[in-house]
Amino acid sequence: MTLLSMHLSFFSGSRLMDLASPDEEYRQYSVEETQRVIDITRSLKIYFPATERPMIVANVGGFTMDSLLPPEQLNSYYERFSESLSLLNLDGVELIPQTMAPFPWHFGGQRYQNLFVHADECIHWCKKLDLRMCFDISHSKLMSNHFGVNFYDFAEKIAPITAHLHLGDASGVNGEGLQIGDGDIDFVRLSFILAKECPHASFIPEIWQGHKNGGEGFWIALERLESLF
Repeated sequence: MTLLSMHLSFFSGSRLMDLASPDEEYRQYSVEETQRVIDITRSLKIYFPATERPMIVANVGGFTMDSLLPPEQLNSYYERFSESLSLLNLDGVELIPQTMAPFPWHFGGQRYQNLFVHADECIHWCKKLDLRMCFDISHSKLMSNHFGVNFYDFAEKIAPITAHLHLGDASGVNGEGLQIGDGDIDFVRLSFILAKECPHASFIPEIWQGHKNGGEGFWIALERLESLF
């Protein structure tokens, strides 16, 4: 496989990464750990000579414990993420935030996610910060179900700024990472949008427990996607 992409996990040791945290010490720690992932990614590039600029898929933070943030507080979180971004040495790599579900599960429990959830915010901040997105299909379907947003309208907006795709099905507001065809997404309809708006985006199937039995869930997903796309 010639594509190198890294996934920046929220977890480092016992702490969740948060590049938008109002806790300055915590944010600086997150910057340092993010830089460590960036440096590791650069060191691996030698093994993927066809990849000019490896992508790092990032959950950038902006989560809360008890409820979603009031809209008037969102800009301050995005601005702190912007400041964190400016502190990172990104030479030779590309950091791409992923579209997020409103109630993601992390190690340690469920959180409320506030950043890179809605299309208009993604587009605005990607333009302002010169970023592209990882369009996480399952995350965004859960978001659409919760907020009553038309998922395919969302896809039309996000696809033009998409560099990488996470492909998994979804159902309800918590049914994340389902096998392709086991959820509510019309992948044929979605395929026309993606083919038109982001035909060169890389992709990977993201199926819950897909790594088991020698990656059986991932192989099933790829076979189903091949017949649908």
